[in-house]
Amino acid sequence: MRRTYDKETNINEMFDYLEDQIKRSGEAQPEDRYFYQNHDHKEMYLSIKGYFAESESNAEVDAACYLIALPEIYKQINIFELTFPMDWIRGEDGRLSEPFKNLRPHIQYLALAAAEASGFKFNTPPALSLGLEYWNLEQMRVFWQFTAIRRKNAM
Repeated sequence: MRRTYDKETNINEMFDYLEDQIKRSGEAQPEDRYFYQNHDHKEMYLSIKGYFAESESNAEVDAACYLIALPEIYKQINIFELTFPMDWIRGEDGRLSEPFKNLRPHIQYLALAAAEASGFKFNTPPALSLGLEYWNLEQMRVFWQFTAIRRKNAM
């Protein structure tokens, strides 16, 4: 369970983010060109970025926000209990969490590949190799977009 202070900090940062969004509302944003699974994915991504305001300066957090905004993932997790957007993958016992286990395998591979990119270690075959074997074109595009966001500071 997250501490109240952490949640309050996130909420205050979210209001700062929303104020900035209002100020920049007439300008084109890089996020407008991203690939999204659907409209809900885009809307949830922008909202989650607001909650994890560190995403503005930290590409790893930004990419994780993009991934957990996938509707199938978002419906399984409670972002208000997360310190880092990928924390939901591990349960309190250190094993894969129930929300993770409730996902379809192809989405599990996306989540695992993203977590591996953030330094998480699992006792499973590398998720990227599993994903490349089984992802459809849309899932590949989601992973590519995740990777592009994750590496945007290198461009």
